[in-house]
Amino acid sequence: MSTWLRRIVLLLLVGGAFGAIVYAGTLGTGSEEIRRTDEAVERLVPEDGSPVAVRQAEVGVDLAPGWTGVLTINGLEIPEDQLRRVEAQNEVYFQPGAEKEIEAFQPGTIVVEAEIWRSASETRADARTVTWRFGVA
Repeated sequence: MSTWLRRIVLLLLVGGAFGAIVYAGTLGTGSEEIRRTDEAVERLVPEDGSPVAVRQAEVGVDLAPGWTGVLTINGLEIPEDQLRRVEAQNEVYFQPGAEKEIEAFQPGTIVVEAEIWRSASETRADARTVTWRFGVA
């Protein structure tokens, strides 16, 4: 094979490899919008449908400005003194632990409900419920 033909073949192989790398980098980054359960919800922790979280995973919701809420996990409402609130960012979290309502998540599907309402103009009686699920190994 002549030198120039070898160079062309090598150039095509390198170009093909580069193209494959670029294509692989675009997988999973489509323009699909994040599925929101409610316009007041900015982020769910862990995300809805997460396949595996650890037994001590923090669970919570990041809300839009002016919103607040409470959490219920697998039917157990988490007492206020066990919630971690980040008021400045409208976040409400719970992390299992010793002497808490839930010491550790059991393997399987965990169902979280956040009752949310506008903190300035509504009460808990006006709350809406946002539900999501995640798995624990």
